[in-house]
Amino acid sequence: MAYFSRSAIPAVAMTLAASVTLAACTSEDQPPPRKPAAVGLAVAGVDDMTLGLLVSSTSDRGEGSDYTGPSAGAELASYRLRLGGTKVKLVVVDDRGSADKAASGMQELIDSGVSGIVAATSGTHVMPALKVASEASVPVIAPYLRTTDALPDGIFVTGPSEAAIVAGLNQAMAADEVTVPIVLAADDVPVPSVGTGPARQLTGSGLDDLVEGIAKEVEDAKADSIVISASAASQAAAVAALQGAVPEVPVYLTPEAGTPTFATSLRNGTGTPAGRFVSVGSQAFDSSTLDSSPEADSAAAYFAALRLGSADESFTSSLDDSPFAGVAGAADLPSHDAVLALVRAAAKAKSAEPAKVGAALDGLKIGVTASLAGPGLDFSSSYALPQDAVLPLYATTQDPGVRPADSTPVLTWFGLPDDGQ
Repeated sequence: MAYFSRSAIPAVAMTLAASVTLAACTSEDQPPPRKPAAVGLAVAGVDDMTLGLLVSSTSDRGEGSDYTGPSAGAELASYRLRLGGTKVKLVVVDDRGSADKAASGMQELIDSGVSGIVAATSGTHVMPALKVASEASVPVIAPYLRTTDALPDGIFVTGPSEAAIVAGLNQAMAADEVTVPIVLAADDVPVPSVGTGPARQLTGSGLDDLVEGIAKEVEDAKADSIVISASAASQAAAVAALQGAVPEVPVYLTPEAGTPTFATSLRNGTGTPAGRFVSVGSQAFDSSTLDSSPEADSAAAYFAALRLGSADESFTSSLDDSPFAGVAGAADLPSHDAVLALVRAAAKAKSAEPAKVGAALDGLKIGVTASLAGPGLDFSSSYALPQDAVLPLYATTQDPGVRPADSTPVLTWFGLPDDGQ
């Protein structure tokens, strides 16, 4: 079986980093060095615009609070644009995981005159709010939303679609040569269509009994792997229980595991972040800097801006006016790129009027040349992240060292080269 041990994945991460260094030092045929990507960003045609940012600072599991920290990437995008002379103001509304507050908060942003909105949350509670924005012709980009519901007009998801998640999970399982997964689910998170049996619901009181039953099925060769689709905290609780019961059985996680909540929940609970973790998503993490491509250059510029912003005492968070340094450790690339996409649409429209920005966003294709920190986006469909940008992701506890020194991540996710499976 093509199976990585718990120690093999960190070693692969170091191999990736080392191969980049060796290539830079030993090849005699390297092209001339590229001009580094800019830390400050300027977008011609955008003089002054305001965008909304919807977050959920607290919520029930699966209703968006895991993304409040990562949403600081949106604030970093605004900071980078200001450095480049493009003024983009962010107005933040906190719905606290409530459907009513999400809808009223969305209306509040619309009434304030925003040109577009980044919905940096997820869960069933946000769906009515998206309809409010759609009916007002205000474009919304949701970098973290997972739903099986049809999206209203003008609403775009820049995370992986459910079809892409299923394809990525199947790819990871094929690499491990497993075919009979047990699927666990919780928190109303969509359940990927993998395996043949119905999903089993995770419950706090019944978790031990559930894991005991799983261990028996594995022992009887009725199952050879486990897929978990739930909030980050629920995934961590299930993983911790499984680590003690079936430590050698491959476990596959949905994208919620990519949030800081998953790793910190493991570390603060009964599990360990030093295990083998496989998820699925795009290459939009700290490891994105570990090669010599233009995409890596753009990601490196993002992290350079992150370090700069963290040290800038005048840069405060739009959420509560606290120093940005306090949230910089969790800031991610997808929320940053959601802001840039809306700004690029305004530039294309030559207008900050929301209906015109939305019309320009529909069908827009944006790549690394537009200073995206993550993969290119194609807004010709409601799911703007191309399916071929979604791949199996592996985790390591080794830190690439690109974030501010006082915000070392617990886990870093990365994709393997095609020949590394």
